[in-house]
Amino acid sequence: MRTLLHCSMDERRLVLWRSLLLTILIFALGILINHAFDAVRIDTINEVMRTHEVDSESYRVERLFAREFGAEECGVLAARIADFKEEIRQVGEDLSSYSRFSFFRRKDYDYLKRKYFLLELRFLGLVQKANEECGRQYVPIVFFYEIDDEESERQGFILEELSKGYEQQVVVLSLDREYADEPLVQVLARNYNVTSAPTTVIDGQVLEGLVYAGPLNASLQKLLRAADPYAEEFDFMYTPRAAGVNLSQLLLLFDAVRQNGSADPFARGDASLIVGRLTNDDGLICGSLGFYDKVNSSSAEERAIIAETSAALGCGRNRQAFLRLAAKEWRTVGAHWRADLLERIAKGERFVPKFDEVALAENETVISGYFAPLRPNLAGTNASSVILGATGFVISESSRVLSQDDRVFRDWLGGQLQNPFRGELLVTFSERLWYNESELRRDIGWHEGGRVRDLRKVNITHIPAVGTLVARSGDRWFASDEEGMFRFEVPKDKLLYPTTRFLRSDLAVIVDTHGVNMLVEQAVRHNASLVLSDCDHPGKTYAAVYLSEKGIPVVCYPDKYLFLALGHNASLVGSPPVVFRNASAIIGNRPVRVMRGERVVAVNSTPSAYALWYYQTPASYVEALTEVFPLNVSYVSLDDFGQMGRAVAVARRVNASVLFTRVFNGEDYAAVKSWLDEDQSRRVFLFHSASYPYGKILFDEYPSRASFDDPNPVFE
Repeated sequence: MRTLLHCSMDERRLVLWRSLLLTILIFALGILINHAFDAVRIDTINEVMRTHEVDSESYRVERLFAREFGAEECGVLAARIADFKEEIRQVGEDLSSYSRFSFFRRKDYDYLKRKYFLLELRFLGLVQKANEECGRQYVPIVFFYEIDDEESERQGFILEELSKGYEQQVVVLSLDREYADEPLVQVLARNYNVTSAPTTVIDGQVLEGLVYAGPLNASLQKLLRAADPYAEEFDFMYTPRAAGVNLSQLLLLFDAVRQNGSADPFARGDASLIVGRLTNDDGLICGSLGFYDKVNSSSAEERAIIAETSAALGCGRNRQAFLRLAAKEWRTVGAHWRADLLERIAKGERFVPKFDEVALAENETVISGYFAPLRPNLAGTNASSVILGATGFVISESSRVLSQDDRVFRDWLGGQLQNPFRGELLVTFSERLWYNESELRRDIGWHEGGRVRDLRKVNITHIPAVGTLVARSGDRWFASDEEGMFRFEVPKDKLLYPTTRFLRSDLAVIVDTHGVNMLVEQAVRHNASLVLSDCDHPGKTYAAVYLSEKGIPVVCYPDKYLFLALGHNASLVGSPPVVFRNASAIIGNRPVRVMRGERVVAVNSTPSAYALWYYQTPASYVEALTEVFPLNVSYVSLDDFGQMGRAVAVARRVNASVLFTRVFNGEDYAAVKSWLDEDQSRRVFLFHSASYPYGKILFDEYPSRASFDDPNPVFE
C-alpha cells in the first residue's frame, strides 16, 4: 500500500515538473515569437517610414527641378500629399495595433512613435503650404487623444469613418495630447489651447470632448461651402468709409435693386453681393449666385466673368468646373493667356504671376506716396514761348471707343447698378444724392459717362471694359497687359470695390473697372481707336503711355498724374475740350501760347478734405514744366472747396495773364469767368475740369483762351 502511494506521488511530481517545464517552454517560445514578431513589425513600420523619408526627399528634389525648369510645383505637391496621406495612415494603424502586444521593445516603439508624430507635423506643414500656394484644396483635422481613454478611441473611429467621405479633401492627423518626448506636440497643443482629450481641431476651429459625425460633418460642410473664401482678409468698407458715404442710404438703394424683379439679374446679383459683403451676411453672398445663374448672355466675355464669379464665391460650388468653363469662354474671345491661367488653377497647379520689373522695383514716390514708374522727360530749352494744348484726336462713326465701366454703366458708390456690359449711360452719379439741380446740370452730365454720351453724337462704337484680372505682389496690386504680364499698379480703393471677385487671395477680377491701368488688355484685344478713362494714379499714366506706344490714343478726364507723361511724346490728353464738326468729334487741339517768364498763377491744395487733392493737378504740371521753361509763377494753395476767389485775387494782385487751375463747380466757374472777362488777353488752362458740367461750360465759352492738360508742350 505504501509502495503504491509512494509511486503515485512520484508520478504526480513528475507530471507537475513536466507541466512546469512545458509551460516555461511555451512561455519562452511565446516570448521568442513575440520578440520575432516585434522585429518583423518594427521592420515593417521602419520600411514604411524609410519609404516616406525617401518620398519626402524625392519631393524636395522634384520641387527644385520644377523651379529650375519651369515645371508645375502644385501638381507635384498634390500627388505627393496623396502618397504621404496613405503612408502616414498606414504607420499610425501599425503603431496603434502592434505596440499593444509588445513586451520587450517598448523603447523601439516609443522611438517610432516620436518619428511618427514628427512625420504628422511635417505633413501638416505641407498641407498648409499647399493651401497657401495652390489654392485652398485640403481641410486639415488635428485630433488630440489620450491613451486608454474610451472617448478618445470612439472619437478616433468617428473621424476615420468621416474622412472616408471626404477622401480628396480632408486630412486627419492624430496626436497623443500627453506625449512629452516630442516638444512640438506640446507646442501645437498649446497653440490651440488644448487642455483635455479628445479634442478635435478642424481648420483652426477647436471642438472639445466627444463630437459625433453630425456636428463634425456640419463643420466640414461649412468650411467646404464657405462663402467668399478668398476675400476674408479684405475690408470692403474701405472705400465707402474714405468717401464718407451714408451707408444706410447706400444699402437701401442696393436692396431695392436686389428685390426688383424686372432688374437685370447681373445687377441683382451684384446688389446682393455688395450688401452681403458690407453687412457680413454670408446668406446674401451665396444668394447672389442664384441671380448670376439667370444671366442669359450671347457674350462669351460676360459668360466668362459669370463663371469666374461662381468659382470665386464658393458656397459649395464646383470651383474647378467653373474655372474650366470660364477658361473655355476666354479662349473663345481670344484671351488665351487668361484661359491657360484658369485651367492651371483648376488643375491645382501653382500659378505664379509675372510682374513688370520696372513697376515692381520702383520705390520713389510722388505726391500721395504712390510709386511712379514713369517720370517727366522734358529736355532743356532756350525757346521764347511754349504752345500748350496742340495735341488732339479726331473720331467719327468708324471709331471704336473703349471706356472704363465705373461711372459709365455703373455707379456702385451712388447705388446705381445695371448690367456692366450694357444699359443706359449714366451721367449723374453719387453727387445726385445731395446736389441741387442748378449744380447737377443733368443736361451736360458728369464724369466719363457724360463724356461718352457726348461722343455718341457721332455714332461711335462704344465698348465698356469689364472684368480686369489683377494680381498681388507683396502689398501692391497690378493689372495685366494683353499678354498676361501684370504691369499697371491698381490703388487699394479701386481693388476693394465690393464687386471685385477674388479667385485667390492674390488674384482678383475687377468688374467695375476704373482707370486706364485696368483697360489695357481689353483695348488691345478689341482693337480700340481711342481709350477714355482717367489718370489719377501713376499706374494709370504708365498704362496710357503704354497704349500710346501701341498706337492707341488715350483721353484721361481725371488727370492728376498726367504730368508724369510730360515729354514722352504720347498720344495722350488730359481733361480736354470736345468740338463737333462735320460728323466728327475733335478732342483737344486747343493750342494756346505762353511766353517765357510770363506771370502766371497755379492752383495747388492741401489734402485736408476728401477729393480736394485734385486741385493739386495744375501745380504738379507747372512745377514739371518750369524745370525746363522758366515762368514767373505764384502758387495758391486751397484748403477747402469754394476758395477759387482766393486764387483769382492773387492773379489780379500780381497782374498774372495766365491761370492754371481746376474748375469743379459753379463757384469755381463764376470766379474764373469773372477774371477772364476783365481782360481779353488772359488765358486759362483747365485741369481735372472737363469731367464736370461747369468745367465743360467754360471750355465751350472760351474756345481760344481756355486750353487743357497737354503732356506734349511745343517749344518755339
